[in-house]
Amino acid sequence: MRSKPLALTAAALAAVVAIPALGSAPAQAATKAEQARAQRANVYVQGDSLTVGAGPIIKQHLGRSVHSVSVDAQVGRFTATGMNRLAHSADARRAAVWVVALGTNDGPDPAALRHHVRRSLALAGPQRHVIWLTVERPGNYAGVNRMLRKLDSVDDRLHVVDWAREVHQNPGLIGGDGVHGTAHGYQVRGAMIAREALALAQQG
Repeated sequence: MRSKPLALTAAALAAVVAIPALGSAPAQAATKAEQARAQRANVYVQGDSLTVGAGPIIKQHLGRSVHSVSVDAQVGRFTATGMNRLAHSADARRAAVWVVALGTNDGPDPAALRHHVRRSLALAGPQRHVIWLTVERPGNYAGVNRMLRKLDSVDDRLHVVDWAREVHQNPGLIGGDGVHGTAHGYQVRGAMIAREALALAQQG
């Protein structure tokens, strides 16, 4: 069974955010074999307005460490729409790592989001890694986030980046609407996603 990369805090990412690419200063030097695996891997990112903000940061940090990064994001995108786009995406089919950064525009319904997560895993098959993010926004999304963390603990293909916990520890990462990132918040969110995606690409 594949091991899961450790979640990173904003403090641990501070040095990463300041550099042009993750590959230039990894937390632990990757082996040549890991670097080679990552450089053959494509990464696909599906998201909403938060990914519109963080997408360029994800690409910046991954840099040349992976073969390619494809970002499909739109303001106001619902999870059902994003999942349908993923299911029909040639870029997704070519990618070894999927990032599904959706849920912010949906209601706080754990069962509904669980359906989408399980669908993503079914589409991914046994060899692909799938990253989801916890949701931080006004409303009672604690149940949604507990569901994501629980699924993460029981399926090795699923990797949850805990954005909600990061924001609770560092409220300045989001703006006054309680949803969208500040400039620094998008830097941190993008770096968190990129770090997880790179670690998974290195695993193969």
